[in-house]
Amino acid sequence: MNIIVLTIILKECFALSRFTSTHQSIGFRFGNMSRKMSALFAGRLKPFGITPEQWTVLYQVYLQEGINQKELAMRSGKDQPSITRILDVLDKKGFIQRKPDPGDRRAYLIYATPVVQELMNETVPLELSLNDELTAGISDEQLETLGQIMKQINANIDRIFVD
Repeated sequence: MNIIVLTIILKECFALSRFTSTHQSIGFRFGNMSRKMSALFAGRLKPFGITPEQWTVLYQVYLQEGINQKELAMRSGKDQPSITRILDVLDKKGFIQRKPDPGDRRAYLIYATPVVQELMNETVPLELSLNDELTAGISDEQLETLGQIMKQINANIDRIFVD
């Protein structure tokens, strides 16, 4: 076997093995990809005056009018202080309204203002288009496997947090 072929095979085998340095770690790779994807989406959202972080929260409000902040935090993967900060910005921009929760005097229910329907009509296709671009060349089976892997990693994270 020629040395070049052997070198390529060894490199591929090493790439498939467990990670031995931080630049190969799952956290580094997913974090790096996440930042790049967020930057791409931010560029597409810029004309609308909204960030990906704000869009994610606003999209959840759009999906369920009258959602409370606790549920909104859970669905968007944000902590309570971050949700409060984002909602303050969205309120100042005229995208949401807070109304007292009749079931809990300390809580508010969040509603989208009428302009959000048009914003979502224009931005959801941008998000879907970006997803298509990001998954170009990846088969449905590979995406299914990736989904399963991500689900398992999330389960492992949840287990570690409990331990």
